[in-house]
Amino acid sequence: MTGGSSIISSGLRVTRGSNLNCDVTHNPQNLEIHWHGRRFHLESLTSANCSNDPNMHAGQPYAGFKTCTGSGTGTLDGVDGATIDFVFTDAGEPGTNDTAAYAIRDVDGNQVLSASGNLDNGNQQAHQP
Repeated sequence: MTGGSSIISSGLRVTRGSNLNCDVTHNPQNLEIHWHGRRFHLESLTSANCSNDPNMHAGQPYAGFKTCTGSGTGTLDGVDGATIDFVFTDAGEPGTNDTAAYAIRDVDGNQVLSASGNLDNGNQQAHQP
């Protein structure tokens, strides 16, 4: 699943750029999240699951899935040891019905971001594996 987008959650704009694969052994896996002067950068995708919701219509091209769920480790503001859990959906064009959800924790396990919502701008696109 690829995309560049933003959501607004509890008044906070959270932006993202990504190129993720449902197979954790596939490289590269790219995910970067920015919010309020902070930055999470994925270093390792530790779990990934792509699923198909028959009630969601992503349109063309057909990818066989519409939801990408995963977790990983990376850097938070340049410090190693942060973690992320995420869910992205592709609900068709132009992307306003796509959703994103993030939970990011620092190296000590403190939650530093919990955000979710429909895309405010941008698009997420599921691609055939």
